[in-house]
Amino acid sequence: MSNGKNRRIIIGIILIVVLLALVVVLINNHTELSSWLLGEQYPEISQEEICTPNVDGVLILTMIDCGQGDSFLFSQNGKTALVDCGTRSSGKDVVKYLKENGISHLDYVFGTHPHDDHMGGMYEVITNFDIGLIIIPKIEEGKVLTNWYLQLTNEIAIGGYNYQYAEVGNEYTLGDAVIRVIGQMQEPNNLNNYSTVMKVSFGNMDIIMTGDAEKSVENEILQSVEILDAEILKLGHHGSDTSTSDEFLDAISPQYALISCAIGNKYNHPTVETMEKLKIRGVKVYRTDESGTVILTITATSIQFSCEPGDYLSGTELKERSTK
Repeated sequence: MSNGKNRRIIIGIILIVVLLALVVVLINNHTELSSWLLGEQYPEISQEEICTPNVDGVLILTMIDCGQGDSFLFSQNGKTALVDCGTRSSGKDVVKYLKENGISHLDYVFGTHPHDDHMGGMYEVITNFDIGLIIIPKIEEGKVLTNWYLQLTNEIAIGGYNYQYAEVGNEYTLGDAVIRVIGQMQEPNNLNNYSTVMKVSFGNMDIIMTGDAEKSVENEILQSVEILDAEILKLGHHGSDTSTSDEFLDAISPQYALISCAIGNKYNHPTVETMEKLKIRGVKVYRTDESGTVILTITATSIQFSCEPGDYLSGTELKERSTK
């Protein structure tokens, strides 16, 4: 046998020995590879683990008790967004709540539509905090002539603020949460339907924020390509029967409903019809007229509330019970 052939045989044997030694080391040090080589199954991974996005920390959602109005604070990983600011009279209460909780900067301030119970307190808010970006609906000039609204828009225009008009499809990042605008109509004779409707997503948890959007807006959103399934629904128009159609409610299929309104309000919010829809579907209700400020702690896969669920009583029924 030639020396060249002998060398090739020896080299081949050495390579085989090295490869076998490498396999032994890997088997001893890597459980997963060992399981595969020995024909064992991997540990089972749940579908939830596969599908859950990687998010850091928790999303805190606070439904601030501001009487007959809306103001919702989102906080995630040091970033903050305020959706609506209460009324002219309760704006100072919103400011007080934020300051008492150590907030000096708001990354986003959303005004859903130009009614006092949603944007009346915005002037008070933006002049008391460092503001990153203001998002409001675009209203044609001369459409809203109330003094408070003109004062607010003038302050936004000349005060050096960053601002933009809400548009369907716009997305805003809040830490690991995403706020997406999914609906808005410009219905000249109904300012409620200028409401900016948003979907807030964090991990596998979703919240639909509706402002005062009524059923025509809901129907338009239903005709869109948006995936509406969400764990939490902020009821439109404080639980009025002008909002929350059966079709919209079924498309979202929420586990929880949020209602911001004042006890004994003159509009009788929320209405019997809306509360009956929630009761039939087993949607748990959290409401400021019964519980005051409500705080939600949201992880990628779970939601915890600061209080127990409320009743399915209408505004009128709750008032009657409270006076007995």
